Formats: sequence, structure tokens, C-alpha cells
Amino acid sequence: MSEPDTLLDKGMREQLAAYRAAIAGGMPRLGWKVGLNDPAAYQRLGLDGPIAGWLNGRRLIREVEPYVPPAGAKPRIEAETAILVGADVAAGTTAAEARAAISAVAPAIEFVDATKPLSPLDALLANDILHEAVMIGSSQPLTSAGGLVAAGFPAVTKNGEPAGPPMPGRYPDNLGEIVASVAATLGRYGEHLLAGDWIIGGSYINPFDVAPGDQVAADFGPLGTLAFRVS
Repeated sequence: MSEPDTLLDKGMREQLAAYRAAIAGGMPRLGWKVGLNDPAAYQRLGLDGPIAGWLNGRRLIREVEPYVPPAGAKPRIEAETAILVGADVAAGTTAAEARAAISAVAPAIEFVDATKPLSPLDALLANDILHEAVMIGSSQPLTSAGGLVAAGFPAVTKNGEPAGPPMPGRYPDNLGEIVASVAATLGRYGEHLLAGDWIIGGSYINPFDVAPGDQVAADFGPLGTLAFRVS
């Protein structure tokens, strides 16, 4: 096994042990996240594709609520598409089959904590790829004519100023590829992608820092908008 594969395996096993402990402790199941969705990032680490983590079901932030960072955190913001899986998806499912299992999509903001380690790879994975919380907006069906973020979006602002442009090439044209990839990753470690799970597919933008008092708005075009205040 190559060094990247060894670190990947070690990190995933530690990460999912923490996930199972959280579920056993009463955390509501929410779903999964994709990390390193920039091809240059995962290729630089010697990986064949993005990595996966879990969503903290206790840290689902409602649209009407402010975001309150945990004590000692260094919060950063990512703008993503949330994918709702309407049927169980097994490891080995094709992208086309996985796309058919998507029941809805929605705009999402992931809150990550930059105090968690970015490296080595096993530490990044064991600490759930920096995940802290998530906000998921109003959903709509995924159709051939809509449901995806349009070119040039999301347009994200902090305190009324642009927070950085969307980065092309970070999402596949077929969201089924994301679903199939997560299902395959989970299957290797004894977990399963189930109906009702959300997947956030990775950031369209470079993450940016926020602090108490900041106002953030994200326009996802036809997919909708999200806005919140950091408290």
C-alpha cells in the first residue's frame, strides 16, 4: 500500500470511529461531506479523487439563526451544493444510477475550523476535514434543466464586499459522480449511504475567515440564496 493510501486508511478509520461514537451518543444522523474537491489538491497528495467526512447532526444551523462559533475556533466559510439522497446507494453504484437516487438539491454553507490540522492526511481525515457546522437552504428537485449552480455563481459577500470568485472545475457536471464516490468510500469502511442523507459536495470558493459581527450572503443563482450573521 502506498503512503497516501496508508494515511487515507488510517485517517478514515479514526474518523469513522469518532462518527460511530457520536451516533451512539445521540447525535442525529445528517449525512456526509466531500473534501479536497479541487483536482489539483488531491492529485498533489497522491490521491485518485476527493476524500469524505461526516456532518455533525448537532451543528445544523437554521437559516434564521446566527452562526455562533465554538470557543477557540477559527471559523472559515465555504459555499457548497447540498445533495439529498432519496434512496440507499450501495458501493459500486454507477454515477448514472447514483444521480437517479438524488431527490433534491439545496444551497449550503459549511463552517470549517482552521485550528484543526490540514496535514498530514491522516490527521486531516481523523479531524473530519475541518468540519464544524453546516447551513442548508431551501431545496428543489434536481432536473436536467435546473438544480445546479449556474456559471459565475455562487456570488459570496462578507459585509457587502465580494469574498472571492467561484473556482471553476471543482464540481463535476453530473452530481451523481459525487454521490457514487461517497457511497464507494463509505462501503470500504463498513458504512452505507442511506435514504435521507445529505451530502455537501465541496466548496466552489476558497474558504475565507469570519469573525463575530460579520454578515455573509451567498447568491447561488437559480439554486437560491443563503445569508447569516456571525454572533
